[in-house]
Amino acid sequence: MGHHHDHAGHSCGHDHSHDHGHDHGGAGHSHHHGAGAHRTAITWAFFITSGFMVLEAAGGLLTGSMALLSDAMHMLTDAAALGMSFIASRLATLKPDSKRTYGYRRAEVVAALANATLLWLLCGFMLREVWERFHNPVPVLSVPMLAIAFAGLLANLACAWILHRHSAENINIRGAFLHVLSDLAGSVAAIVAGAVIYFTGWYTADTIVSVLIIALILFSSTRLLMEAFHILMEGTPRGLSMKAVEKALLDIDGVSGVHELHAWSLSSGFNALTAHLIVKDPARQQPALKEASCLASEKFGIRHSVFQVESELRKDSSCDTCC
Repeated sequence: MGHHHDHAGHSCGHDHSHDHGHDHGGAGHSHHHGAGAHRTAITWAFFITSGFMVLEAAGGLLTGSMALLSDAMHMLTDAAALGMSFIASRLATLKPDSKRTYGYRRAEVVAALANATLLWLLCGFMLREVWERFHNPVPVLSVPMLAIAFAGLLANLACAWILHRHSAENINIRGAFLHVLSDLAGSVAAIVAGAVIYFTGWYTADTIVSVLIIALILFSSTRLLMEAFHILMEGTPRGLSMKAVEKALLDIDGVSGVHELHAWSLSSGFNALTAHLIVKDPARQQPALKEASCLASEKFGIRHSVFQVESELRKDSSCDTCC
């Protein structure tokens, strides 16, 4: 029985029965550069969001606009989300230890889950305020409201541009990006409400816009919540077909069977895979291990893989069947 462990950065050109690769050279530098770029994007977005959150809150109190106050509260959660994202990205770079052998990569997923939960709590609070406004409309100063909402729109556009370049690579930044997108839509809605109030004097428009902002928040956070939950439940990584992985492993010369095949994500972009391979010919066992490792990394983008080779199918080959 043989085992093979593979990590990102290992070269498939070497031939050892046990190959432990690490992120040295180009791959390692690329990873650290990417992490640094993520933190820079989060930092810039945090300061922009925090600054305009204070402006919108003051503007909401000054003008009596519930839409501005709602958007300011949304920006407050944006700032908190970005702060958590920064802390999580720092934790993700910490090296593994004896207590956390995979390191702290999951901190990013936990932060994303916390962000989505925070948005849902915010929606509950805002709904209560909106209900009060429907029964007791409050006059709104439309001109200052328009000016502040427009400034908030510019701030959100800047944050969205900063975060968008990294949102596809990292669930944590994607969470922050979704915060900003929904807040951007909220700023547009606040501008529309200000214009309606200015031309018609219909103050209920401000309250209706608040409801739309809440709907946007719920819509944007639901997908993030489901994705974070999927990762925490050890779900199959996005875009990875387990049938395709199994077929590719079975196509390896000498492999007659694959079982105990599992794949999961530690965090966005860091996928892991384990499998038991049946290789009856002893001479083919080590080459099959090597080929399986390279296949997982190069074809399926697996950053960490562990393969166990067996000469025949064993009923007790997995710990979950041990007595």
